[in-house]
Amino acid sequence: MFLVAVFLTGCTTSQTTEQNTEAISVLPKAKKTDSLSFFLEHYDRFFKTNFNVSECPGAAVVIVKDTTIVYKKGFGVKKINTQDSVDVNTVFRIASLSKGFTTVLAGNLADRNELDWNQKIKEAIHNFDLKDHAQADRLTVNHILSHTSGLYKYSGSKLIQKGLPLSTIITGLKNSGVVAKEGTAYEYQNAIFSVIEKVMEKATGTSFESLLQQRLFTPANMINASSSYAKIKMNTNVALPHSWNHYSKKYSLKSIHKNYYNVAAAGGINASISDMGEYLQVLLGNRPHIISKKSLQEIFTPMISTADNNTYVNLWDGVTGSYYAKGWRVLDYRGRTIIYHGGNVNQYKAQLLVDVENKIAICALFNAPNTFNGPVMPTFLSYYDFFMEVSKG
Repeated sequence: MFLVAVFLTGCTTSQTTEQNTEAISVLPKAKKTDSLSFFLEHYDRFFKTNFNVSECPGAAVVIVKDTTIVYKKGFGVKKINTQDSVDVNTVFRIASLSKGFTTVLAGNLADRNELDWNQKIKEAIHNFDLKDHAQADRLTVNHILSHTSGLYKYSGSKLIQKGLPLSTIITGLKNSGVVAKEGTAYEYQNAIFSVIEKVMEKATGTSFESLLQQRLFTPANMINASSSYAKIKMNTNVALPHSWNHYSKKYSLKSIHKNYYNVAAAGGINASISDMGEYLQVLLGNRPHIISKKSLQEIFTPMISTADNNTYVNLWDGVTGSYYAKGWRVLDYRGRTIIYHGGNVNQYKAQLLVDVENKIAICALFNAPNTFNGPVMPTFLSYYDFFMEVSKG
């Protein structure tokens, strides 16, 4: 006999709303001696309980173990004050999880000798420049994908929010100053990260949007995935964004905006949880025709320490070291390596985690900010370790 603690958090309201859910379970009902089924049963209980308490409008979760999707479920609704339930094909904006897609695509190009990690940006984009001309000349693909370009944090964000095209944003970066020599400091970026789009286009003669579709979405069977504002607006099965009002203690419906579709590599991809399940297969090394294990290892290799950075992952229990690789955070967690990234755009929240040693991965998507979003991933790790240990006893 033992107790399982369920984390309860969320927005305080007078009433908890019952949510409609759609579940697809690959596993049959299992005995509790089956440690994986045991874990999934209790993690599902944790997620459902806390989702309902948070009153977040909608969410979706997928878990892959080894080569099998073992859990896939939609929660809540696409739009408040309706009964239009989120299902496993409902599309969300995945925000900065887009960065991982971009580096997987870069790995695909590297496998074909179309891209070199150490190639200089100016070799592909001749008009690329910074206030420090010499540093601009030295910047490589590695630098921009690992946020070690040396620029101020979030350089060029105002240009993104003005809705300017990427080519104009790149021209505007010539006014950006630097705070460190390239490769020596971590400063999170969106604008300069997306410069990789033009490097890829130069190497292949194909648009970034088409490269994503042809080399990642289609071969991975991600049938609902896209990378443009036009595509998500055309879709009839979309979880709409909502904001939280701290005074009224209520959610309100918002519209999908165009921001960050102009830097799709950094934050402009749309996907359903079914798509993300297929993507997790890629990240677990099960789709070598898309990216080789060598290139996966390359994009997961730490480039810069973020242990001294004010990053939320450093607060997770069990994390003893944190780094940024190429489009991915890498964590030292209880003696093993965890690959992780989170995302936040247009009120959408997204998180993805790969436990390399245990070959298990999870993605969670939300269509509104909520305090439950924070413990979703560290609780996943804690529950997995706990229930695996219990099963041994």
